[in-house]
Amino acid sequence: MKITIEELPNSRIAYFRSIGKYGGRAQYKSMESFKKWLESNDVSSHSTILGIPKDNPEITPEDKCRYDVCVLIENESKVPKPAHIGELSGGTYAVFLLDHTKEAVNEFWSNVFSQIKRNNLLIKEQPIIERYTQQMIDNHLCEILVPIQ
Repeated sequence: MKITIEELPNSRIAYFRSIGKYGGRAQYKSMESFKKWLESNDVSSHSTILGIPKDNPEITPEDKCRYDVCVLIENESKVPKPAHIGELSGGTYAVFLLDHTKEAVNEFWSNVFSQIKRNNLLIKEQPIIERYTQQMIDNHLCEILVPIQ
């Protein structure tokens, strides 16, 4: 598993939130609604979409897990409803590129923490981020960004 390191700036985001099991129906419906919102509000198809799980499913009941799907926006941009406005905390991230398949994602989660340790990195208490560009989606890829110190 190849790791690259990237600095993300603090950013303003527009987001939709779903509550429920990660990878479940509520998350899927939120993602589909978000994509329609992007199209109907003329947000560029070149935008990068971020998925941010907000809770640890080992601690939080799965029906209470929050997941935000979002896009970076300019500070002066008006954000039409039903999207919410929020902030993405910047920082240093270990970036992993992987196939966007259930098997590859499951394998990633099985190995990521040993990979982080093997590379002498320390995880920071911040949400892990999924990142998608249209080019990645077209090639069935995604990136997972793990916050590090």
